[in-house]
Amino acid sequence: MNCPVEAGKVFSLSNLLPYKEGQINQQLLVNNESVRLALMSFDEGCALSEHTAPGQAFVFALEGKGVIGYEGTEYPIQAGENFQFAKGAKHWVKADGKFKMALLLIFE
Repeated sequence: MNCPVEAGKVFSLSNLLPYKEGQINQQLLVNNESVRLALMSFDEGCALSEHTAPGQAFVFALEGKGVIGYEGTEYPIQAGENFQFAKGAKHWVKADGKFKMALLLIFE
């Protein structure tokens, strides 16, 4: 995997991934059998449909606002806030304007 982050350098996660008009853009920073760290940018109105988490997951809102649907309840989230999904939990994510997040997924 070609990680865009250089060791020994300060960086901003939100600056690593641009928005793509009308799309969700994704960049994997780490992806192995134990853990996945992905950056995602959602153009305005874009959403991930409902699915289940294959492991414990953490969302880190980096820029803008979004809404997380989790087990039938909606939770607004904005830059600087975080959210946790239990393994197997049903969830979805929708941008409320442009939205960037990091997703840490832990496999057991």
